Amino acid sequence: MTKLKFAHLADLHLGAYREKKLTNLNFKTFQAAIEKIIENQCEFVLFAGDIFNTPIPSLDIVNSFVKEIRKLKKNNIKLYVIGGSHDYSNNQKSFIELLNSTQILTNVGKFQQIDKQKFKLLFTKNNELKICLSGIVGRKNNIEKNIYKNLDKFELNKDYFNIFLFHSTIDDLKSSNMNFKSEINKSLLPAGFDYYAGGHIHTNIISSHDTKPISYSGCLFPNNFKELCEETPSFNLCEFDFEIRKTTVEKIELSTYIKQVIEIDIVDKNPVESKNKIIEEINNYDLSEKLVLLKITGKVDGKIIDIGINKIVQEMYDKGAFIVLKNTYNLKSNLIEQTQVETNKTSKELEAEIINENLDIDLERQLANKIINTNFSKIDDEKNQEYEKRVIEILEGQLK
Repeated sequence: MTKLKFAHLADLHLGAYREKKLTNLNFKTFQAAIEKIIENQCEFVLFAGDIFNTPIPSLDIVNSFVKEIRKLKKNNIKLYVIGGSHDYSNNQKSFIELLNSTQILTNVGKFQQIDKQKFKLLFTKNNELKICLSGIVGRKNNIEKNIYKNLDKFELNKDYFNIFLFHSTIDDLKSSNMNFKSEINKSLLPAGFDYYAGGHIHTNIISSHDTKPISYSGCLFPNNFKELCEETPSFNLCEFDFEIRKTTVEKIELSTYIKQVIEIDIVDKNPVESKNKIIEEINNYDLSEKLVLLKITGKVDGKIIDIGINKIVQEMYDKGAFIVLKNTYNLKSNLIEQTQVETNKTSKELEAEIINENLDIDLERQLANKIINTNFSKIDDEKNQEYEKRVIEILEGQLK
């Protein structure tokens, strides 16, 4: 065998959405990727983290996932994965480990801690395909950076195709609008591999490290409103040539839905005028069977609730929209500014009043009030990591 064809996927986040239609669309996109991989007769698949959106997803989601990857096994296509910052668990209690133990997939994100200062990569080999794989799992708050900074030396067999999987933000690869640092850059990546398969950044990026390809495959499915607006589901279709030791990388986009982004800016209009402007803008679009992303910004001269945005959304469904997601985060009311200037109420009383006046969904109102009235104060001698975990657990409990 002189050439190997393989796929590189990442960031599926199964189980991320509450809306059933989006959950189904997420899985439908995964199915489309599997079909494409089989159609292109790939020898193996790399999945660089965040298959699931949580270490312990629902059994329905896991069951559906297993049914799909059995199609790979039926076609003799190996699946190699690492855990990501969402589906990884510090105590190893995750479905990644469970599926690894059943040999449905192979977890290659393995390393050994030699001492307090050194970590040793562990390797998975497939002698039939002549591939050698290793990887480092993604963790919350980029704490995996300590592993990169303290890796022990190793040697790779140059007769094999050597692959490194990672699920971290590489600072010198990220775009300028990503204003955070992971303290991991290309110079910390272990040297000598033929292909570096990345996950965690949800944008397709193809670059190089020591003359070898390093790539983020992009999100297999967008994970929030902003990503649905800006990103298209994608993965990498790759081919490695043993004779010249070169990997070609092609971005494959998956068209499992048609989206329509509608952005409307309200400038000092009263609720009736705002409603008319929104309806007028929406009437310019054919919404039939589309995933509609409605973003409304600006300032309303009155109460936002009086616009009747939920009724407008329902009208969009009546016109045939497949699903409508709205974002009104940057839509403000000038009444809020007036209240802030004139009131003598406490901050909690003011927050509750603003919420009650401007939220038009009972569930959202109840949740917001619960959060306002929750004590998030740090306990004496509580470590930052423990505090963050406790706050997350409190919020997750309120969201149930």
